[in-house]
Amino acid sequence: MRRALVLLTAAIGCGGDPSPSTGASEATTTTTGTAGTEATAPTEPTGTSTAAPTTTGAPLLPGECTSPIEPVLLTSGRVSLDPSGRMLDEHGRDVLLRGVNTGGRSKWAPFVPFPIAAEIDPAGFAAEAEQFFARLPSWGINVVRLLFSWEALEPAPGEYDARYLDRYAAMVDAAWAHGLRVVVDFHQDVYTSTFCGDGFPPWTLQQDPMPAPHECPDADWGLKYVLDGDVRSAFDRFWADEDELHAKFFAMWGQMIARIGDHPGVVGLEIVNEPGSGTANDVPAWKHEVLNPFHTEAVAQLRALAGDELLILFDNPGTDAVGFQPVEHVRPEGSGLVYAAHMYDAGLVKGLPSIGMMPEPYLDDVADFAAAEGLGVLIGEFGYGHGAPGAEEWLARALDRMDARRLSATLWECSQNEVDWNAEDLSVLAADGSERDSLDVFVRPYLRAVAGSDSAFAWDQTTVTASWTADGGVSEIALPPRRFDGASLDIELATRTGPEGACWTLDRDRGELRVQAPDGAQVEVTLKLAD
Repeated sequence: MRRALVLLTAAIGCGGDPSPSTGASEATTTTTGTAGTEATAPTEPTGTSTAAPTTTGAPLLPGECTSPIEPVLLTSGRVSLDPSGRMLDEHGRDVLLRGVNTGGRSKWAPFVPFPIAAEIDPAGFAAEAEQFFARLPSWGINVVRLLFSWEALEPAPGEYDARYLDRYAAMVDAAWAHGLRVVVDFHQDVYTSTFCGDGFPPWTLQQDPMPAPHECPDADWGLKYVLDGDVRSAFDRFWADEDELHAKFFAMWGQMIARIGDHPGVVGLEIVNEPGSGTANDVPAWKHEVLNPFHTEAVAQLRALAGDELLILFDNPGTDAVGFQPVEHVRPEGSGLVYAAHMYDAGLVKGLPSIGMMPEPYLDDVADFAAAEGLGVLIGEFGYGHGAPGAEEWLARALDRMDARRLSATLWECSQNEVDWNAEDLSVLAADGSERDSLDVFVRPYLRAVAGSDSAFAWDQTTVTASWTADGGVSEIALPPRRFDGASLDIELATRTGPEGACWTLDRDRGELRVQAPDGAQVEVTLKLAD
């Protein structure tokens, strides 16, 4: 009976006979349908639909499509940037990248985000990678920031670990097989494992005498950027290009790019995570005088190695991420650049009460700078320690602002940690791979792809409101199965101005609501969790 009522509602909504429309519509037309678990037949990804809905005779009122809109399939995860910094996919749609970091467990041997047997063979590793990434699409995400370690890739000068490259490539394969774009992130923390960090190989130190290994784990490792002489000297040595470390750094990047740079799932390359400022006390001046020239050099080097299709991401020192002082924003030279700033509350990240670092002003500042400079934005890291009081509200506020400013982002973090790296406990997965409650906040709807412009989106835990001016293509609202599987949804589609003929298709298998509207139609979607 419920299915019959739903289909009747949809038929009424799609089968009306309004007066023909010419030019902008003076009246607002609205159609509401109710979609339960039976309302939409499964649709198979058989092709790409980009043309506006066709009709014969009078245009249709907004409502459920009489013929389902086919999924918009991608041949590549690549995106380009328009002059305002919007990310555009191969169909010219404004896309939002929302995802996770494959985090803490990737920082030490065997340098992957899930447990594996010591001598696992390639087929076995591929199976483990498949199992790890297969769960992520149900969260509605479409990107992973996939960490890699220079120490793992080049354990001795000039000696590259082919097995590590093969494993990294297998993870890229597994991610893209599930529709997840990959940001290739050279990840470091307090320079190297010698200092309880990760990233740079210990052989790049080569100081006389060599620094003694620090006592690990170190729950206060982040303070070493400003308090530890060994860490600060190591960064000074790198920025000064002693022993031609820059050439070795770019040679290392050349190995990675040669292995996965042409992979269709790779969307971008991140130069270096949270670069430390060494002994420089005036961090804003250091960014202008040292870091930004290095980033500009790196952009040119990576472009020479990888070509122009991939995004190049750059980041700030980790001390900028916690809001202790205003951030000096600096833009490297080059095109296709994405500002990958990080954002943490220094209390919440330790599992403690907030120190008051609210996300809205920080995100607005990043968004305003990027828009003025024609940069894309992907908030590379944000998150909180498990059990931190008030953290869920902080995370919801952060995501609300990201939606309002249309900022891409990757949550820190998603890995299976049998031992917490330096006592950090931020993963959305427990050690056994089960999901933690933090996913209840992070997994939520968002406006994943806009075929058009002037978009807006909001979610208040029960209701989605989205609007845009259409260009005739297919837009997508992500409705993660983890949150919406089995939910009864009331969907309302309205044409506020412009030509009629907009319609929607709910695809529960893919976790998305697809909306197609004629070029120039200003549409609004309201989707409510039905009582």
